[in-house]
Amino acid sequence: MRVLPLLILAVGICCLPGAARAGERFEIEPVAYAGPEAAQAAWEPQFGSQPVVLAPEKTPDGKPALAFPCDMAQLDERACWDRVVTLDLSRFGRIAFWVKVEGDRTAISGTNIYFNAGGGWYGSGFSLPSTGWRKIVIDRGAFRTEDSPQGWNAIKAIRISFWKGQPRKTTVYFGGMEAIASDVVLVRNSRAGKEAESSTQQTAHILKRAGIDCGTIDDLDVEAGLLKGKRIAIYPHNPKPSEKELEQLRAFIADGGRLLACYSLPPGLAEILGLESAGWQQQKFPGQFSAMRFVPDRPAGLPAEAKQASWNVTVARPAAQGTRVIAWWFDQEGKETGIPAILLSDKGAFISHILLRDDPENKDRLVRALLGHFDPHIWEDVAGSAVAAVGQVSQWEKFADAEAGILERAKAAGRTGAVTPELTAARAAWEKAQAHLQAKQYSEVLEPAAEARRRLHAAYARCQPAREGEFRALWCHSAYGVSGLTWEEAIRRLKENGFNAVVPNMLWGGVADYPSKVLPVRASVAERGDQIALCVEAARKHGVEVHVWKVNWNCSGAPKEFVDRMRAEGRLQRTSGGAEQPWLCPSHPENFKLERESMLEVVRNYDVDGIHFDYIRYPGGDNCFCDGCRQRFEESAGVKVEKWPQDARRGGAHYEAYQEFRRGSITRLVQAVAEGSRVIKPWVKVSAAVFSGWPGCRDSVAQDWGHWVEQGYLDFVCPMNYTNYDDGYRTTVQIQRDLIAAHIPFYPGVGASAPGLPVTQVIDQIQIGRAEGSDGFIIFNYAGEVAHEHVPTLGMGATQGETTPPHNAPVIEWRVMQGGRATGGRFPQLAHRRTIQGGHAHGGFSGADRFAQGSARRHR
Repeated sequence: MRVLPLLILAVGICCLPGAARAGERFEIEPVAYAGPEAAQAAWEPQFGSQPVVLAPEKTPDGKPALAFPCDMAQLDERACWDRVVTLDLSRFGRIAFWVKVEGDRTAISGTNIYFNAGGGWYGSGFSLPSTGWRKIVIDRGAFRTEDSPQGWNAIKAIRISFWKGQPRKTTVYFGGMEAIASDVVLVRNSRAGKEAESSTQQTAHILKRAGIDCGTIDDLDVEAGLLKGKRIAIYPHNPKPSEKELEQLRAFIADGGRLLACYSLPPGLAEILGLESAGWQQQKFPGQFSAMRFVPDRPAGLPAEAKQASWNVTVARPAAQGTRVIAWWFDQEGKETGIPAILLSDKGAFISHILLRDDPENKDRLVRALLGHFDPHIWEDVAGSAVAAVGQVSQWEKFADAEAGILERAKAAGRTGAVTPELTAARAAWEKAQAHLQAKQYSEVLEPAAEARRRLHAAYARCQPAREGEFRALWCHSAYGVSGLTWEEAIRRLKENGFNAVVPNMLWGGVADYPSKVLPVRASVAERGDQIALCVEAARKHGVEVHVWKVNWNCSGAPKEFVDRMRAEGRLQRTSGGAEQPWLCPSHPENFKLERESMLEVVRNYDVDGIHFDYIRYPGGDNCFCDGCRQRFEESAGVKVEKWPQDARRGGAHYEAYQEFRRGSITRLVQAVAEGSRVIKPWVKVSAAVFSGWPGCRDSVAQDWGHWVEQGYLDFVCPMNYTNYDDGYRTTVQIQRDLIAAHIPFYPGVGASAPGLPVTQVIDQIQIGRAEGSDGFIIFNYAGEVAHEHVPTLGMGATQGETTPPHNAPVIEWRVMQGGRATGGRFPQLAHRRTIQGGHAHGGFSGADRFAQGSARRHR
């Protein structure tokens, strides 16, 4: 983000503080302008953007709208507008607005809305619809901070950015922007860092999935008394509540409010809930904490069990009359651990780990029933949302529409025999849930509603066609595979469900999970073994490819002595402000050598199918500005930087040259590994996980992957298209398809774990990629819900059966004589030619043959 210009506009919006009522809505931008000149005075264009105008139509709820013209052919990076305001949004948990696109949707690769709060920004992305208006609702928990914003009570400006996709024209209509308050609030611990922020976002996702009307506020808002009038406060992972915050919590409880706390149990929270902490316990063996099993006399509506693969817990005990354990932890063998999972008191409840996304149906029941127990007034809404959620599958909203649509697809795919029993069971359960809802037996609704949803999802999965000749893979972030499974079991599960590749994260910038001679070896390797060897052995047994994933530059998990040595040798990155970051500086020659040799060591020593770059970039636009970068830039560019780092930053005399220096520092590693790998083992594929928005990422993080494709450094590319909006996913794939232009296969990444998608939406994004010309897909992340729920469900239809990935096809060239003139082509249409087995084939092929199938896995 750029700092907002110091120019203060005369036109502004002012919102003064006051107590928010549940369900209250405040208009942030009413678009109450007398004409286009007034709108243009309020919304200042940035980065060469055109002036805003008034939209020719109103939002679906009848409100006027703005029109933001986006001529991306004339812009370098984005179309952007700022609005100066004075707002206190601290008492509101969600931001909502309407958007619509008129023109070419592919002109825009991504969208963001930002709120400036003095020293920094709150920012969140959102997706534009392909057609018509869409209501966007963003929980405050989804906003990330940039620099040091002063709080939601001190909003000084609004910024809207549309990032450049294709160099084309489009216009975005925008209106009805408002802030919304809720009875149930999620409290973010702003003092606790990224881990607590991640827990807030994950819990917000679970609550939204369960249909809970909830908004996020900050702990600073609690200190200011903003819990007054609320019903339930949820603390997702709040290890550092202040004494002032605890005072407000006590007052909230005294007024009848209730508290649900997860994982963190500092003394103040423990006292409020009638508990005492017996400490923190890490799992003693994989799968020790696998399920929360509820006691028979549990509150109404709770499931018998909710699976959750936790790795550590806070051990809590009752310390007040009426406090009791309502669920215990069980291990993967079904044995009780004797450790409480959930405790209940008359003030609230405590869950001994953060809420995870696995076992979604039972997790939905868990949060609905707990909140309904705390506040009976919520039960009707909770039960109604459970029934309504059953029919929300793919593009459908109602059960009857989903039922009919799935049956129609099943007939087209010749799968009615597999689908009909699931639909019959789904309807029976749905009708039972409806009957309980109409009889106001709200706690009885949850179980049949969950069963109906599970059956309808299974029916949807079984009606899906598979496709031959594609890459079907999963990223696995843990070098040790899926928790509770051996590598053999994890790979077998992939094979049984039609997947043909796994991409496991085996090495980082400063640590390896195998006996490396180049990087420090993680201590657990001595006990658990060489993880690459174990993974490859299992993969060879089952015929699944292994592409080893390297996290470049990032020193997370590295031994302290390694990081200390890097610091002493001046090899860590620094921001323009001088702050150290635990990433290796890409321009340092010894870091380049370390990265290259660590990747080539894997190629040289293991029977892998590929080597895979990740984090092959800088952390952000403010990296790296260490003293070594200055020296190496001056030497390479032949210049003397007078004002460092100002002259190398945006607007500085050497900004463009320094951007090229940053890009070159990253690109040279990709080139070196590609060339080195092809000398060692020509059949090993070189690939990369990359940001979805090229060319924007060329400047933001110096990741010039379009250039890597063009130069032939990569054998295939995996853009990380993580979004929960299918329209945005489709547009992003279209842009990438046109950019890559069949030079190499491309396999879009689907964010099943991040941002977190139901399996039906994973299916939809796979099918969107297929329809738009991708050559396969890769899913993040092989763990938890994805491993135990998504993979088997995909195997019912979308990935059913074996197939061969297209990147193993040999290069084929041909020439055809037409009227005395020679025409021809090549498959694949690689920019960087590497002849395989020295042969040329002559002939013609249809478009479906672009990547031949059935070629040998290796060419030695």
